[in-house]
Amino acid sequence: MVRFLEGVVLELAEDRAIVSLHGLGFEVFCPTGTLGRLRVGETARLHTRLVVREDSLTLYGFHDPLLLEWFDLLTGVSGVGPRVALGLLSALPADLLGQAVTGDDPKLLTAAPGVGRKLAERIVLELKTKLPDHLAGLAPSTAPVENPAAGEAAAALITLGFRETQVHAVVQKLAAKQPEAAAEELIRLALRELR
Repeated sequence: MVRFLEGVVLELAEDRAIVSLHGLGFEVFCPTGTLGRLRVGETARLHTRLVVREDSLTLYGFHDPLLLEWFDLLTGVSGVGPRVALGLLSALPADLLGQAVTGDDPKLLTAAPGVGRKLAERIVLELKTKLPDHLAGLAPSTAPVENPAAGEAAAALITLGFRETQVHAVVQKLAAKQPEAAAEELIRLALRELR
């Protein structure tokens, strides 16, 4: 019904934005990554999904149409409502979601609020056959390594018995935040997230 919304951002909150369009203020719930790209006073274009419930009309918005595709796929899974889908899209980048599903790694999904082990397993099970190639993410063996220290850290963690998909995702995230970190430091930080 409402495929996109383009207007001036009036307000930003923890999980939503107010976008002004022709004298109307639209409340749009967005994942963290989308909110981080919006600026008050600037024009924004959001790809949207209007969710109609018996007692409410709620608009969800995304800066990237691929995130909207993910939102639709996730909300199609039994037990995943719009808020849980938004939490998943806030907690994990889209390529990591793809890796979790194609790599049969539900533990990665439990990083999102409201997603326990059983729901994560259901998401992987239901989406594994439905996930289009363009949303599948990088295969672990072709995942880019930011620096040699990240490669060493990933290899050491895999040797310790952690899943390859999860290790690469965590180490890449940490290496991106701390590009100068040594392998030992990356291993120490990754162990906190992997346990």
